[in-house]
Amino acid sequence: MPAKSNRLLGAALFIAALAVCPQAHAGGAERSCAPDEAGASAHLGKLDYAACAGTMAISDRQGATQADLFYTAYFASRPPPETRPITFVWNGGPGADSRLLQFHALGPRTLHGAELADNPNSILPAADLVFLDPAGTGFSRATSDTAARKLYSTTADSDVTATFILTFLRNRGLAGSPVYLVGESFGTWRAASVAETLIEAGQPVAGIVLVSGGIPMGEERDRSLMRALTLPNRTATALALGKLDPALSARPAKTLADAEKWARDVWYPALAHPEALDDRTRMQVVAGLARYTGLAPAAIDRQTLWVSPQDFRTKLLASEGKMLGIFDMRRTAPPADETAGDAAILNFYRATLGYRQGQYAGIEVPELPVGNDWQYDQSPITKESLARAMAGEGPPSASQPWVLRAMEKAPAMRVMVATGLYDSLNGCAANRQAAADFPRALSERITAHCYRGGHMMYEEPAEAVQFASDLSAFMRNSHSSAE
Repeated sequence: MPAKSNRLLGAALFIAALAVCPQAHAGGAERSCAPDEAGASAHLGKLDYAACAGTMAISDRQGATQADLFYTAYFASRPPPETRPITFVWNGGPGADSRLLQFHALGPRTLHGAELADNPNSILPAADLVFLDPAGTGFSRATSDTAARKLYSTTADSDVTATFILTFLRNRGLAGSPVYLVGESFGTWRAASVAETLIEAGQPVAGIVLVSGGIPMGEERDRSLMRALTLPNRTATALALGKLDPALSARPAKTLADAEKWARDVWYPALAHPEALDDRTRMQVVAGLARYTGLAPAAIDRQTLWVSPQDFRTKLLASEGKMLGIFDMRRTAPPADETAGDAAILNFYRATLGYRQGQYAGIEVPELPVGNDWQYDQSPITKESLARAMAGEGPPSASQPWVLRAMEKAPAMRVMVATGLYDSLNGCAANRQAAADFPRALSERITAHCYRGGHMMYEEPAEAVQFASDLSAFMRNSHSSAE
């Protein structure tokens, strides 16, 4: 869909949503549960807060409801300053609800085993939180099969999300609050694209947080360099699994630094122009890859010299009959029971908050096929892009340069990038380089963090503390520096 059509669709949805949603509360900003929301009061340490659950109807220009979007909001009950941020959060997929970031990382209550307990690492002290479930996930639903076909796409999803945020802010009188967007994995695309849409609609965005999804910047300008800079993640994994030479294992920090330098100096030019290498040089590159990845030389393609994420995961421990995890390459065992906390989450909504509507997709009823039906309509799918996706290099077509455009349109907006060192889908060095590749005035507003964890780095106790600390500091500092 052309960019102009996308903006028109977004504007139409926004106008329609305003027509059917309640007006802003009298008396200024509203940071408690609305009459049409389920909710409860609670406290996190000394911080009192309200937990609210509700659904917002999103309509098209004819006034027909296209989706009922479910959200969970947390508002600090103490009288907040006008500068208190509000942060909108979602996961990725596409087709994932907000359970991971809400109940494993950022919410005031997170899962400890199969039970919910207070989360000392919640970022609620720094910002009010709104966790959004996209259409077809959690309690959110498209209103018909026809509506689902429209909404299960990158562009429509972005427009609907922007409409939800604009309406939510308007209804509560919070449009003047610093706004942050947090997206994980594919949710980074949603965060980046929605930021641009909000800015174009006149709603300032103080910052976006891109978790485990890189920096959506369109077609990569130097794919060979980005591929080469995935090496430190592979080296870290091989170190963790004891697959490197003992001399390298003895000095892990130096080994990681040396791996990145070798990737830049040797692997990058070899990947860029493999046809220019003589046999001797080619064998030297293969030997270097074996040294820093732990792979047997025979497992490395001597023509392309590229080791895809899938190649690395399937070949490193092939002799032991094991495959490395996609989200955390240190893990080779089947994942733990992912349904262990479902009963506690459902009880939170049904009993604690008193939310009675609908059925939770993925808990009460099977997940809907959102991901299978997704249309990557932000850019064309090509034979090459599909092949990269099949090899574990991301979605089947490129993003748009949403981050660049949003930062150019909003000179005060800042970006935080979070990457796990053992994630097969991202690279710490690659994301750091991607940030540096922006024009200097923009790159200075991007902060990249690398955590010793996987795709969900917050599942590591020590990293959870640091991750929350970094997010809280980002939200406190970004909007204050813009004032």
